[in-house]
Amino acid sequence: MDGNGTDAMVCASLPCTAFGSSCGTITNHTSTLHCHYLEVVIRTMDSPLNLRPRPPNSRGPQTIADFIRRVNAEPGGFRALNEEEVRRNVIAERNGLHHEDVEMVTDQEADDDSKKPDIIAARHNIIMSLGQAIQISSNFLDFISLLLSKEIPTQAAVSISPWLRSQVPIGSIGATQLDAPTPLTQSRVADNKLITIGKRLVALNEAADTALAAANRLRQEINSETKYWQEVLTVSQKGWSTARLPQEPHDMGVKFGFSNAAPMFKNNSVAPLKRAEDGSVRLEYGRMGSKSERLQATLLHNGEVVGRSSLPRPLPDDAPLDDRVKEARNTIFAQELWHEINREGRTLHGHHVRLEQSAVTCALDPNRTISFELVGLDDQDHSRAPLPGDLDAETASITLHLLLSNAHRQNQLKRSERTAANAMRGPPPPYNLLLPIITYYRHEKTLEDCTTFLAAFCGALRSAGIQSSFSMTESINKGSPTAPPSEALMKTLLHPSEVQFDLTITPASRVRILAKPTPVFGTRFSIYLLHPQSNHLTSSFPPNQTDSVYENITELVRYLSNAVPRALTMYYYPLIQEMRNSGNKGNNGETSVPPAHNTTTWIIHPDDLGLVDDDTETFGVRFAFTSNYTRIDGVDEAAKEPELRVTGDYMEDGKRVQHEWKWTASGPAGTQSGGSLDEIVKHILANGPSSSVLSA
Repeated sequence: MDGNGTDAMVCASLPCTAFGSSCGTITNHTSTLHCHYLEVVIRTMDSPLNLRPRPPNSRGPQTIADFIRRVNAEPGGFRALNEEEVRRNVIAERNGLHHEDVEMVTDQEADDDSKKPDIIAARHNIIMSLGQAIQISSNFLDFISLLLSKEIPTQAAVSISPWLRSQVPIGSIGATQLDAPTPLTQSRVADNKLITIGKRLVALNEAADTALAAANRLRQEINSETKYWQEVLTVSQKGWSTARLPQEPHDMGVKFGFSNAAPMFKNNSVAPLKRAEDGSVRLEYGRMGSKSERLQATLLHNGEVVGRSSLPRPLPDDAPLDDRVKEARNTIFAQELWHEINREGRTLHGHHVRLEQSAVTCALDPNRTISFELVGLDDQDHSRAPLPGDLDAETASITLHLLLSNAHRQNQLKRSERTAANAMRGPPPPYNLLLPIITYYRHEKTLEDCTTFLAAFCGALRSAGIQSSFSMTESINKGSPTAPPSEALMKTLLHPSEVQFDLTITPASRVRILAKPTPVFGTRFSIYLLHPQSNHLTSSFPPNQTDSVYENITELVRYLSNAVPRALTMYYYPLIQEMRNSGNKGNNGETSVPPAHNTTTWIIHPDDLGLVDDDTETFGVRFAFTSNYTRIDGVDEAAKEPELRVTGDYMEDGKRVQHEWKWTASGPAGTQSGGSLDEIVKHILANGPSSSVLSA
């Protein structure tokens, strides 16, 4: 539409009376805003139905709300609007004219303008004008929404009013006209159908390939899951505890450690069972480490290795899960054992235990040392030659493992008792692992030395013709008949058995020796006299009267060495009276001796070490027993060649003769002659000094 007349007519037909001519003087800017809004409404109603590009944003009001906001912002608001001025500004703007001058009014006109209508009527007129504007806007919105419903029905249907939706179908008006079909488009219909069929076939083939690939993946997943759960079930059936991990509920775990171990190792005794790509179970060791380790015992003699405990070969990578779980259990057990012997070793410096950088060593005796070390199975040479001390080293290693298992059992018993002492908090004391081994070895070594000494002791006396012997009896620590054999074994390891030796020095001098092991003081000996009423040692050389305890084998050897001369003295003392009575019969009725031709009176030496004459105490026979038993650095050393010595001072062919005889376990020492001790003693007593010799 064009022409100013038409625009003016449209503007005049609008209900602008709501603004009233009595609103008074208005500004040109307010009139301009009103004209802009009316022009937008007119052009919108007169525009054709085809869609046009969105016009550029103008500086005028875009909506009624914007127009009202701008009018209220002006001085005077709606009351300052003047209908005549608005009409004139609209016509002037359509003609390209715009007067910026403000119309001057006289006082009379101002008085006329001051005559305002009633405020209620003005408010009613404004509300009517606003209602009409809202109705026009709603109609315009319905028209645009119905027009767009042909192209975008879902979005356009949201803004259509319910009344219009009930009267007109959605999409009944279109903004554009489709092109009419042409012969070219008709010829392409068949090709388009073929293309569509081909596309569908390609899509079906791709869907089939995708389904096959998914089926293969599903089949592989099923096989992997089946293999995984079969291995987990096998481990569970063999007694291992399996469950879901609390921190990772989607993963299974196996408990391979010990419930009664130290907290640090108890917490590390659960390993997740992860599934590998091929479905096998991957055992994750966590903080324990994946390296297989064992505790190895090494026996050294004068610094040279004489024995080592055996080590198993490392598992292959494809070992069954059950074997890998066992290996993890053995590894954490060895780690705990290494930790515990280090704790105990710090308290055993008095037993010659030393902590080195990677080993714990203990001096068993001056020549022999045992060492313990935590080693990896992959770092060892399993093809070494056997050593003579391998059995002893293996015994020590097995004993340590048994003692740690017994410590676990004791922890369980303590927890089950629930006593006040067990309820005390704090770190537990070190386990007794090394001390029982040290005590047991030294006890066995002491018994071996004692047996060796007594054998040589009796051998020396038998070489001299004395019927000496000894016997050994070991008392076995038997537990309760209902107790398992493991408890009896632990009692033997922790408390070695006492050993009893019955020693016969002479037929009338017999003693009993009890060897009692103690963890702190080593093996102690107690000596008791057998048949004390008739025992010669009761009066001549009894054992300690207070406690009869001898701290070590050195004191035992000293007592026995001192007891032999006194026992022999009391053994041959009755021979003096017998020789006087018979004159030609020996002590045992076996040897004939010539009658005594002297009047010597024989008495017992003041120190009970032989028989001497009563007059000078220089003639006679004296007994001595020596043994080179020494003690080095607090550790006993074995006895060496006990020796019986007999010294005789007698008369022969009118001359005084002094002679010494020696016997060891191997026989008479040197090239001496003279027969047995009985013959020598009888010969000396028969050739004592006579009265004439004494007077001379």
